Amino acid sequence: MSWFEGTHAETFTVPADLEAAKAHFGNVNTIAAHTEHLASHTVDGDVVHFVLEEQNHQVVVFTGDFKCRYAFDGDTLVWTSEGGNTDQSGKATFRAVDGGTEIDYAETVKVDLDVNAMMAPMLKPLMGPMIGYEIKEYLKRMRKALV
Repeated sequence: MSWFEGTHAETFTVPADLEAAKAHFGNVNTIAAHTEHLASHTVDGDVVHFVLEEQNHQVVVFTGDFKCRYAFDGDTLVWTSEGGNTDQSGKATFRAVDGGTEIDYAETVKVDLDVNAMMAPMLKPLMGPMIGYEIKEYLKRMRKALV
């Protein structure tokens, strides 16, 4: 088993007031609804248990199964993993601006993949950008749903 990591960070503005933006991006059911390849999820307060559909990328087959806790600290949403084969963490800071809310968003996702030790170094340069792209696409779906 080897861990692979990808990140994405960006600052963007949404056409919603501060409280509406925070409510949207911090709602665990909305988060789950916009998570791609989701087979099932359960919510227990501020913790979501995600189970992803099997993803077959020829060399690697992966089924994500992990829990993530979401909590606000003032105008900053922070999330951390609580076990599983995926470690997802990040923060989004919300700031009221003319015309909406500016969001500074940064996320890191690490996945534990069953690949042999010789194959892992060859896959790491490919997996990081792939994971980063998936985070960026998630943000696009969330932003589109807010409009």
